Amino acid sequence: MKIFILLFASALILFANELQFEHNFSKALQKAKEQNKEVMMMYSATWCPECDYMKEVVFKNKKVSTYIQKYFIVLSLDVQKDTLPKGFEYPGIPVFFFIDVNSKEKSKIIGGSKANIFLQKLKAIQ
Repeated sequence: MKIFILLFASALILFANELQFEHNFSKALQKAKEQNKEVMMMYSATWCPECDYMKEVVFKNKKVSTYIQKYFIVLSLDVQKDTLPKGFEYPGIPVFFFIDVNSKEKSKIIGGSKANIFLQKLKAIQ
């Protein structure tokens, strides 16, 4: 029983810093309004290695995930599979749009980067 409790507690700690991705623009905006945050919308694709790096390495960095959770609702959309909201132009992927609760783009980060650099970019936007 003690082992089960330890494993369960460890799992909670591990997943506490995991980012929760929304996959619906309207729902992400609604959550942002309710939580007084902005939306960080990521355009990606399954074949994009830089997108995978951002999701599997950068977003799992404790400092990055903590900062993102504090200020943003994360919306992840696949450019080939999902319906993309109108008005958000992108030259390539990954691209990150920072959107206020009125659906207006405040800023954009094009391309991926290492965790410390991405965190600096996030802080410059916020």
